[in-house]
Parts: sequence; structure tokens; C-alpha cells
Amino acid sequence: MRGVSIPPQDPARPRPSLRLTSYCVGLGLWLTGVLWLVFHSFLQRQTDFGLHPHPFEFWWRAAHGLFGFISLWAAGFFWGTHILGAWKSGHHRATGSVLFGLLVWLSGTGYLLYYLGSERLLTTVALLHWSVGLLLPIPFLIHRFAAGVVRPVNQR
Repeated sequence: MRGVSIPPQDPARPRPSLRLTSYCVGLGLWLTGVLWLVFHSFLQRQTDFGLHPHPFEFWWRAAHGLFGFISLWAAGFFWGTHILGAWKSGHHRATGSVLFGLLVWLSGTGYLLYYLGSERLLTTVALLHWSVGLLLPIPFLIHRFAAGVVRPVNQR
């Protein structure tokens, strides 16, 4: 149409389809982690041989691992399409840095949960992993909806 200009999309802002995909992966990762925690902590079964895990606990952990693997792919994709562009523009650097740091933390502790041999270390790392993961929606929502709160670096 003549006389109508469409403003260019911010290159650091993911397309709606990519945002929806990342939200689904993130929600799946968080939800399977919460469900594993509930089944592990509160739904163990008492038998003649002591406490035993609920049968679904394994499947929630397996689903969480799958979503974790998918989230690593998504994080790599977002590094190239969102994080680098947003860093250059200065948008949400503080909240994005915190969120990225927490994701690195969760990836590292998640990795350790598969390979630590010491039961005591495993228990400590698990607590550090799920306590951060359980609260992760808070920094994500702050990052996502902080529009206009912090001006870009290049506009100060």
C-alpha cells in the first residue's frame, strides 16, 4: 500500500512462532521438574521393604531430561537469534544476564545429577538444582515483561 510504512521488527525480538516454541519448551521443562519433585518428595510408597519411589517418578525425570536436552538446543538457537542482538542493542541486559546465568547454572547442575557418584554430593546438587529451577519463572517473567523499565544503553 502506498503511504503506509511498516516499522521494521526489532531483530533481537523473536518471531511469535519462535517465542511460542520457547514458551512450550520452558513450560514443559519446568512442569516436568515440578512433577518429578512432587512425586519424589511427597508420593513415595510405603511397602514391607521400606519407602519406594512412585512408579511415575522415573517417567517425570525422563521427560524432564528430554525437555532439558531440547532446551539446550533452544538456548543455542536463542544465543544466535536473540541474545547477541539484544546485547548489542542494550535491551534488558541485566535481566537477560541473570536469566542466562541461571540457565547455565541449571544446565551444569543438571549434568552433575547424572554423573556424581557420592550420595551426599548428589543430594546437595539436587537441592541446588531444583530450588533454582522452581523459582526460575520469576526472573523469566521479570525479563519478559520489563519493557520500558530499563532504557537501552545506546539511548542513555
